[in-house]
Amino acid sequence: MSNTKEKITLIVFLKYPEPGKVKTRLAKDVGEEQAAEIYSKMATTILEQVTGSTGYGIIIYYDPPEKLDEIKSWLRKYELLYSAQSGKTLGNRITNAFREVFDNGADKTVIIGSDCVDVDSYTIKEAIAVLENNDVVLGPAEDGGYYLLGLKKHRPEIFKDIDWSTERVLKQTIEKILENNLSYRLLKILKDLDNVNDLNGKN
Repeated sequence: MSNTKEKITLIVFLKYPEPGKVKTRLAKDVGEEQAAEIYSKMATTILEQVTGSTGYGIIIYYDPPEKLDEIKSWLRKYELLYSAQSGKTLGNRITNAFREVFDNGADKTVIIGSDCVDVDSYTIKEAIAVLENNDVVLGPAEDGGYYLLGLKKHRPEIFKDIDWSTERVLKQTIEKILENNLSYRLLKILKDLDNVNDLNGKN
């Protein structure tokens, strides 16, 4: 069993749902306005499923930094903490978020994005349980990336030299984990919603 005094944090990466800035692959098929509406719905669906659970706190890491007021208004029904994403690449932004959370005293930290609407509080708690006996937990996505990653110590080395937004992300991350003699476990494979075919398959 986990120590009930542990500080466990869930990081949720999301963007302000501005047309033309989110779900750009999907926007090619459905238009920028509808793609932004779909993204907004996906993000709030995930928040509905992971909030209200005891056992972990939630921090929204948002982008772009200047949209904090708009994001707070969009997500006003939720009791959340907010921090701006920082870094030039996705790898930089992820590792900076982990560093900040661990520097603030977290014992275990899990990060998710807003592309996989099947993630819920059970998924998060399963990941936290895996970290009892492993250094890293990964939730593999069908497209070769991952929908979740959890750590119990800041591990910036596993985010270096990754071909982000490609089908190689999960494989390369596992290679980094093994190179650094870390233990890991995979959760079940889930599907990200990135394009119109993914959307049709979900409906």
